[in-house]
Amino acid sequence: MTQSVKFNSKEDLLRFSELASKENFNIYISTDYGQLDAKSLLALFTILGKDVKIVAPDHADVDAFLAFLRKYSNK
Repeated sequence: MTQSVKFNSKEDLLRFSELASKENFNIYISTDYGQLDAKSLLALFTILGKDVKIVAPDHADVDAFLAFLRKYSNK
């Protein structure tokens, strides 16, 4: 699963971090400069205001996670 997003506030990043940390699968942030661990708060603050892609395994149960991300879709 890949979803393009853009987080524009610290509060949005904190909500995303909270949700990502609860998932039992790996989640990554794909940027122009590489992949970051989406469960790392430090990594998250490097993407504030930037267009990025959130990447999670296709086999994972990501329905609730995708519903959250749709609010931040940049498409």
